[in-house]
Amino acid sequence: MSAERLRLIKLIHVARRDLEKAGKMDEPTYRTMLQTAGGADSAAKMGVPALMRVLEQAKKAGFKVRSKVTDRRQDTSPEARKVRALWLFLHELQVVRDSSETALASYVKRIAHVEDMHFADSLAMRKLIESMKKWAMRFLPAAVDQLQVEVHGARVAGRLDQAQEQAVEEALRRLLASDGFDAHWAAWTAFSAAIGRSTDADMQEALGGR
Repeated sequence: MSAERLRLIKLIHVARRDLEKAGKMDEPTYRTMLQTAGGADSAAKMGVPALMRVLEQAKKAGFKVRSKVTDRRQDTSPEARKVRALWLFLHELQVVRDSSETALASYVKRIAHVEDMHFADSLAMRKLIESMKKWAMRFLPAAVDQLQVEVHGARVAGRLDQAQEQAVEEALRRLLASDGFDAHWAAWTAFSAAIGRSTDADMQEALGGR
């Protein structure tokens, strides 16, 4: 994820909290703002132009940028990128409300007992990744089931091309072979693509097909 995208996502979450505290925004209003200004139901799904439009709408609603939101020093190792991708995925599942680096750092400290992922050893990183996968699996199967219903409708209507059909079939085979996170993540990405919903490219790169 680019630094600019991360900065804008952080600002939007700060705006949401400030506007909620001021009584100027609730959950439905926030979701409407995302859809209207950004064309998606989650900031994590948006590119920089869409995020900028959402931020402008937040400013019109009364949000004032008091100071620059600075980034934490980020660990960019494959394991840290996977942790960050899982955090954003939990946000996309609407399990995690605050997808910011600050909120993630609090979770990392609680689970791995370190202030920064730079200081986490391989065992701690694996603990983080597995704990987040288990957390996701409390909600992901139901989300995948709902997507599968929508995919079935698209298949019946003949809206899937050959590549989409093949991807869906492969995802279904993986689900039959395993009930774990990896198979459900693969199904989530395949089913989402089949019905025209994009999955964040950085998230896909970090988590891969698993």
